Amino acid sequence: MNEQASGLIDIIEPAVPVAAEAGSWPWIVAAIVLTLLLSAILLLLWKKKWPPYRALKHLRKLHQQINAGVIPLPDGLVLLTQELRHGLKLAQQLPKQAPDIFVQQDKQLWQEFVQQLDKLRYQPGAELTVAQLSPIVSQIESWLRRYCR
Repeated sequence: MNEQASGLIDIIEPAVPVAAEAGSWPWIVAAIVLTLLLSAILLLLWKKKWPPYRALKHLRKLHQQINAGVIPLPDGLVLLTQELRHGLKLAQQLPKQAPDIFVQQDKQLWQEFVQQLDKLRYQPGAELTVAQLSPIVSQIESWLRRYCR
């Protein structure tokens, strides 16, 4: 052979493209099932975390509207306590009956908290200020974070 022809002999031919085999469909089905299973797990986790997130978001929005003067203070206090009631899924806020899911320390705090709210809402001459509202909102927020279902 001559010099020019011998250089071409060392060239490697390209590989044949790999064709999809007929036996790969179980892997595709397994991937789809796994994707659906993971989606279902994520949906369940999201639904579990959604009510506290929504309640806290609504509570903060109400607090901002009260501070801005859009909602009057007495009405705002009622709306804040309703948000607590809805977040904890309570029929009523009774000072003697703290929610069952509360720990003992929070049950004692609950009685004082509801009595303070009743005093601010119903006692004649009790003046409500924005400064009094901040600790109430922070307490409601902590309970919603801990116990919202």
